[in-house]
Amino acid sequence: MLGIRFADSESLKEIAMAQSIKLEVVTPERPVFSAEVAEVQFPTASRGYYGILPGHTPLMTEVGDGLLYYVQDGQKHWLTVFGGFAEVGPDRVTVLARESETMDMIDLERAEASRQRALKLLKEAQTEHDMASAQAKLDASLIRLQAAGHPAGHGF
Repeated sequence: MLGIRFADSESLKEIAMAQSIKLEVVTPERPVFSAEVAEVQFPTASRGYYGILPGHTPLMTEVGDGLLYYVQDGQKHWLTVFGGFAEVGPDRVTVLARESETMDMIDLERAEASRQRALKLLKEAQTEHDMASAQAKLDASLIRLQAAGHPAGHGF
């Protein structure tokens, strides 16, 4: 005997589960997304993007504003996240976001109107506070436009 062992059905289930991560994105108002995915990438508040694969070391981190990417059934998808926290485990990622939308939740006309208002506010800003507030609004509208693949958001 060469010591070859065939996996039983329970071992095969564990191997299959190890190839995916349970991704959950929730806001104070509602659950936004929940599914098994192959990988996740999300913006942190200060360290760029974190990429998470099955078996990742557990961690907690602050989430920044931007696009959260995930791969499901071999295809890349994304949704918006605006602040919050992420808890990562070997087989799950839970994002507790201040705000979040899937692509189908984004109203393009509203996002474009928000971008136009933010640009106007930025031009008219008199104080640093006004400028920072207008810039935050502009950034949020550009993230939404980017998520929807709109040219004003620079697409992908």
